[in-house]
Amino acid sequence: MVNKVILSKEEAKALEVALERSSGDKSSIVQWHSHNLWDDKTAPLNDLDLDTVCQALYVGYEVEPGPEEKVINFYEANAANPAIEFAVRQTLKLLNYQIKGINC
Repeated sequence: MVNKVILSKEEAKALEVALERSSGDKSSIVQWHSHNLWDDKTAPLNDLDLDTVCQALYVGYEVEPGPEEKVINFYEANAANPAIEFAVRQTLKLLNYQIKGINC
């Protein structure tokens, strides 16, 4: 079984723009990608190999969580551990960074 690929937010947005431009024609996107025809809003696709683009188009993709989402997920997964909860809150305080649901 082939799994969905993980794309960054920028790559996912670029793929959405490419799908809009091609009116949803996936084969056109594969052809454009094989010729490195990406620019401006679709430029992040240039960093992906052809297999990844095909897999994202035909199997699907998920958007990689950003740093803030990763901290929230870690915090929630370790909510029963007071030491980790304290460490996360203290780190955010030292960085002067606020994350809703953790320290604001």
